[in-house]
Amino acid sequence: MGSDRAKFCDLCEQSIKPRGWVTHRKACEKNSQKRAQDQRIADSIRQRKGALDLQYREYQLDDIKVEHHPKSGIPTQIFAFSDFTRHPAHHSSWSAPEPNAKPWRPFRSCLEFDVAEIALEAALNNEQTDHLVDICHRCAAQSEKFTFRNHKDVRAKWDAVSQRFTGFTKDVISIPFADKTWDFDVYYRDLWEWATDLLRDPHLFPYFHFDAQCLAKFNGQSFERFVDEPFTAQDFWDAQSQLPHSAKPLAFILYADKTKLSSFGTAKGYPVVARLANLPTHIRNSQGMGGGYIVGWLPVVKEDKAHAGKPAWANFKATVWHKSFERILSLLAAKSKTGQWLECLDIVQHWFFPLILILSSDFEEQSTMVLTHGVRALWPCPVCLVPHDKLSDMSHCYLRCTSRDSEAILATVRERETADEKEEVLKDYGLRDVVNSFSTVSSTDVHRALSWDKLHFHSGSLWSDHLWVELQKYINSLGREKMSQVDKSYQAFPHWRDQKHPNQVMNISFTDNSTHEDISKMIVYVTHNILTEADCPLGYLLLCCVRLYLELDMYASLEVHTTETISSGRHTHLAFAALLRQYINKTIESDKNWNFPKLHMGLHIFDDVEAKGATRNYNTKPNENMHGSLKDSYLLRTNFRDVAEQILRINTWQVAADHIRRRLFEFDDHQRQLDEEDFLATVVEHPVSTSNSFHVKLGSKQPPLTFDAIQTAHQADQAFINFRVKLNGFLNVLLPSLSIPLPEGKHIHLRGTDEITEHRFICINYESMVDWRQHTDYLRSNPRFFGSPRFDCVFIRLTENKVILGRLVFCFECLVGNNTFPLALVHPFDVPTGLRTRKDKDLNLYRVRARPRAQAQFFPVRSFIRGALLIADGPSDYLVVDTADTDMFLRIKMMHLEAEHIVRI
Repeated sequence: MGSDRAKFCDLCEQSIKPRGWVTHRKACEKNSQKRAQDQRIADSIRQRKGALDLQYREYQLDDIKVEHHPKSGIPTQIFAFSDFTRHPAHHSSWSAPEPNAKPWRPFRSCLEFDVAEIALEAALNNEQTDHLVDICHRCAAQSEKFTFRNHKDVRAKWDAVSQRFTGFTKDVISIPFADKTWDFDVYYRDLWEWATDLLRDPHLFPYFHFDAQCLAKFNGQSFERFVDEPFTAQDFWDAQSQLPHSAKPLAFILYADKTKLSSFGTAKGYPVVARLANLPTHIRNSQGMGGGYIVGWLPVVKEDKAHAGKPAWANFKATVWHKSFERILSLLAAKSKTGQWLECLDIVQHWFFPLILILSSDFEEQSTMVLTHGVRALWPCPVCLVPHDKLSDMSHCYLRCTSRDSEAILATVRERETADEKEEVLKDYGLRDVVNSFSTVSSTDVHRALSWDKLHFHSGSLWSDHLWVELQKYINSLGREKMSQVDKSYQAFPHWRDQKHPNQVMNISFTDNSTHEDISKMIVYVTHNILTEADCPLGYLLLCCVRLYLELDMYASLEVHTTETISSGRHTHLAFAALLRQYINKTIESDKNWNFPKLHMGLHIFDDVEAKGATRNYNTKPNENMHGSLKDSYLLRTNFRDVAEQILRINTWQVAADHIRRRLFEFDDHQRQLDEEDFLATVVEHPVSTSNSFHVKLGSKQPPLTFDAIQTAHQADQAFINFRVKLNGFLNVLLPSLSIPLPEGKHIHLRGTDEITEHRFICINYESMVDWRQHTDYLRSNPRFFGSPRFDCVFIRLTENKVILGRLVFCFECLVGNNTFPLALVHPFDVPTGLRTRKDKDLNLYRVRARPRAQAQFFPVRSFIRGALLIADGPSDYLVVDTADTDMFLRIKMMHLEAEHIVRI
């Protein structure tokens, strides 16, 4: 019976008699708490130890950490660098459908689409299209039906295929002013329907990113954050933080800018371009599917002489702009407040909240968007509250503007009783009493969305209108001979891929900002021997400013930013600001005004990078590239009356044509893969044809030549002295180093009658130091490239820790036994240059010195890292042009550090 009265203790799993139960239970609970505490301490120690083990033992150099937003529900992941891909989370569960077997529909045949596409691209008028159709009827084969009879039939098909895409709506807005009502036409697409067109495209959907990400790269000690796309930056993260759990931000990038349609500028257009920040840059900034789409056409208010220049007229134009833009945003605004459910192609219902993440525009449009008075305002910056007389002082940061503050000011204005009182308040803040159209879209702060624009703020303003104008003033003061020397230096400047090469720059006006950008990249290397400290002290000081401007521009151009590059960019901006202030103080008696907003806007470059990613995400250049087709449509396809509707119809046809053409390419590729069973295996196993080299391919193959013939052809070139003998010695060292046995175990002894094959083109695939992706250089080693000799330079890796530069002399393939070796004769530039001169330090120049040409050496082309742009500075010295591209800039920066060159910033 006693055992029946016993109680069971669940803590120690024993039966206890009732008499001792209370004492036992208290002791047992105390012991249990102590054991739990000990366990927590042990677990904590184990976790810390595990974290340390992960940090210092498990992580490998360059590992990538991907941290998704907590509301995504996706755990943090660590990838080996070689395994890291930029696919969104839903990518693994999605497979693209089979290509459409008849992608040309609703055209009756691919032939009819081809003919209609040619007529569209060539901007044929109605009569010319009829004539083309007539020719096709007479020449077409019977395998495909050709039913077009005239332009009317072609137009009907374009209109039919355009129904697949969100079309334009025309509205009229009426604005009262000066005792009458003014009517304006505004054209717009439904932004939500346009976005859903992209979300439902099976070829785009796998690339959409719906969740914010924080990316970091392991540098051997810790994970260093990097940003590139908008969804890897802070504003996208913050936007998702404001949304309900499981909701997704659908982030829009909008651009608006007037453009001249006619040569004399009498006809103007005002397109609005939209892109989705959820797509990666290579799609979003492209032309065509997934890239920029014209989604609106704003009215251009013609100047009225009776009102022009009056504040009321400026307010009226701002009202027209925002009422028109409000119409474009209207269908998006409601959904931004409650969100919108949409079933995507992954058969998942997504809850999207649209917002305007980025506004891309020039300063004039930015002032209109935030409703300030622009350059005349007391607070002219659309981003921060810098006083109008402090724009050239870039050493201070000012309080940022917000939409909430602006709306509060306007609310205060509307409480004032008289117009004078209202105007006094507005003047103090530099605002206009107009309702801002962007206030209708939730989670959108127009001041935050505005972004620094490299095209208009640097190349098209700070450089073209100020630094370059000042530099030319000093060059002109040195006389005609120096002016001519500058032009001759530009003519002689080595050519480089994707870089314009002006032959004359002095006292010539360029309207293309891209040309100005290329001129600026060369200027230091062209003028460093002209604007010397002895001959022109102020010109030399300005040139030092320009050099810092270029370094700042290169940091701003980086496609991927790490914590370190952002910090270096900020320091460079401070150094530029300080040196420019020094120059301004020394030229204070001149009439040059450095107090302009676009100079000040450089203060926000790296704030925007941290908030919205790399500057290419909001550069206006991809959008302005779309102006060309609009101008062509105006000139070739309109009757010059009511042109907006005609231009937008052609634009819709072009979008449809691009869509069909891409589907045709995909279908053809699919068919080709089916016909070639080993196609996929070839692509995966051999992504690049390397001609026995890992990342280099030789091209422009020449007829084989004997060593005797080569020696004769180059007998005047000291680099070819003992060419065959040197090659024998080189190969006898190279083959054993590659663990390749010498033929028949004997030393190689090539004869004069043996042949090698020259190549005059080299394609080098290399990993960029900026974005760690593969990029390509196309190099020449050609004595007659378009009538002139061109022998490019290369970075050469000698050892793991040593890199030199050199110039290509002769590239060839040499057969030894059963192996073909791609090799190159190179003139090395690795002679020590001695102590750096003051000029090289001031201008941050990287100087190399060539060996005597007779000491040219052989290298396997696999030792080439990438191409290099060098310019001669004397008989044997060369300067590396690190402004050629962003990878070159970072590569030379590293070489500066390895050479222990003093860093100025």
